Amino acid sequence: MKPNSFIQNLKPYIPIAHKVWEISKKEEILKLDWNESSMPPSPKVLTALQQAVLSDNLHWYPNTHNAELLALLSNYANVPSECVEIFASSDCSHEFILQVFGSVGDRVCIVAPTYDNFRSRADGMGLQSAFFHTDEKGNIDFNLLDSFLANNQPKIVYICNPNNPTGTLHDILKLELLITKYGDMLFIIDEAYYEFCGKSVAYLLPTMQNLIITRTFSKAFGLASFRIGYCLSSAQNIAALNLLRNAKNITHLSQVAAIAALKDKEYMESYVKEVRLAREFFINALDSMREFKLYPSNANFVFIQHRDINGLKMFLEKRNIFIRDYSHIVDKHCRISIGTREQMQCVVREIERFCNE
Repeated sequence: MKPNSFIQNLKPYIPIAHKVWEISKKEEILKLDWNESSMPPSPKVLTALQQAVLSDNLHWYPNTHNAELLALLSNYANVPSECVEIFASSDCSHEFILQVFGSVGDRVCIVAPTYDNFRSRADGMGLQSAFFHTDEKGNIDFNLLDSFLANNQPKIVYICNPNNPTGTLHDILKLELLITKYGDMLFIIDEAYYEFCGKSVAYLLPTMQNLIITRTFSKAFGLASFRIGYCLSSAQNIAALNLLRNAKNITHLSQVAAIAALKDKEYMESYVKEVRLAREFFINALDSMREFKLYPSNANFVFIQHRDINGLKMFLEKRNIFIRDYSHIVDKHCRISIGTREQMQCVVREIERFCNE
């Protein structure tokens, strides 16, 4: 059987090889290629999971309306509980948003370069991607973006903020002006890295009807393996998403982990503080080598230009340090996730050895 024409013509999103799973001694790996937390989640998460595994309800389907989790998220995001919903990852929320609010042939504006999985999902559903490119420093020229939206009239606008892979934090007030001006366009603001910058457009909710914010537990909270995320939007939009959302998709253990993580925000905040300090150290260290161009970052990663990215990647990989080569999207660029200061000191030492060879 042939897939539909959209899938036949699709340029897929291809994740990089996950070689770390082939290495037996996981404790010797420094995994800096997928922007996960470099530390385990809160010990309270592990305790809650142990208790859940020993419970007598693992043979049940998961809770399809977890009032406790929704209340915790409502408090955390400072929005009414009817303005938040959980999904099996923010990737999953993107798929449902596109299905619910997009139609075949609709144009989707994507501010690029950015997380490419969203583009592949839009194209696979028959929507038409139109790219607005940031400047060479990763910043949005909002006057040009305004003109782009006026001329192209997209149904949906996707902006990652802070952006992945550049780490750029786009101006919140200028985003507000665009969202307000183009009320007939749905703005999806991907805030996967919100915790590392503390800046959000969530204050526009619940009144702004053309705004959906997506977030994840995979980064600052350290729950990447659990595949859980959430949306913030108007109650009307959340209700529309729930017409299609499969509430059984979020596993019981994922919900348990998310609740425990939200109850120990201090642990997450301590880790975020450490990452910010490590990021500053790492940027200063590479700047001093004079071989690298680095983008200012407001996330848990740094985007880097170097003449021999593949050589750097292979050199580090032989030492069980894994980074992300982005040369297929931006020539001679890579992205390195930020761990603790101790971890990044190790990375800097190895990069110095690479530069001195």
